[in-house]
Amino acid sequence: MKIIERGEGTPFVFLHSGVGSAGEWREVFSLWPEECRLIAVDAYRDGEFPSATKRRTLDDYADQVHAVVEHVGGPVHLIGFSWGGATALHAAITTPEIVASLTVVEPEAYSLLKTEYAAEFAEITELRDRWREHVGADRWYEAFEEFVDFYNGPGSFARWPSDRRDAFLDAQRARGDLWDVLFDAPLTPDTLRTVARPAHVVEGSATSAVDHAICDAVRRYVPDVRHSVIEGAGHMMPLTHPAELTRTLAAAPATRRGSGRASHLRDSRGRDARAG
Repeated sequence: MKIIERGEGTPFVFLHSGVGSAGEWREVFSLWPEECRLIAVDAYRDGEFPSATKRRTLDDYADQVHAVVEHVGGPVHLIGFSWGGATALHAAITTPEIVASLTVVEPEAYSLLKTEYAAEFAEITELRDRWREHVGADRWYEAFEEFVDFYNGPGSFARWPSDRRDAFLDAQRARGDLWDVLFDAPLTPDTLRTVARPAHVVEGSATSAVDHAICDAVRRYVPDVRHSVIEGAGHMMPLTHPAELTRTLAAAPATRRGSGRASHLRDSRGRDARAG
């Protein structure tokens, strides 16, 4: 597996979104307090994507967290964004001994919406079905134009440089259809009640109704949980609001206990910037 690693000290492991890469955490890493060991997992890169003959589950992605724990030699502070947030929840539920603390940034745990959030579940199900209809007709641009615009606002995908769009679509064709990994995930109110580590839920004030509902469900059922809102942020806050997100993540109680330096951040040019 591929990881990006920086620094020494208390280990923090970062998991990216389903259509992204470890690079989503680049700005957050540049701002994070010193004296921490930061590890971003690049999930199933370099051709190791799901194939038609093997359907992956969250267990496969949680296995990558287990590998990092073996690499660092002990429990880690686990931070998961979007798809990575669902993976982080699953890892904390199934193997709590590897997790020192848990942070989820708008985890895409669609299975949590099935019973009590009917409107939001219908909205994301309809997006999935339209995506599949486009892909079935080899309309990859249309599939991801709607997907990206759902999470970033109307017209977002069209504003990307053409070479970036082309590279992104090539990567998504290789990934294939991964929707069911999240729709069929074993994440339920009952499993969330078993989370035995301190948890932190982070969401953007301007995110979708779907993501607000998922964050609400996690907050309702995880026993020991705190909640933070990034004002003005949508779903892609590691890219759009890295400074605000870093301050929020690094100021969490579990983080302060781990590093002792969380109140003193650096800006992207290496200068000190007081968190607050």
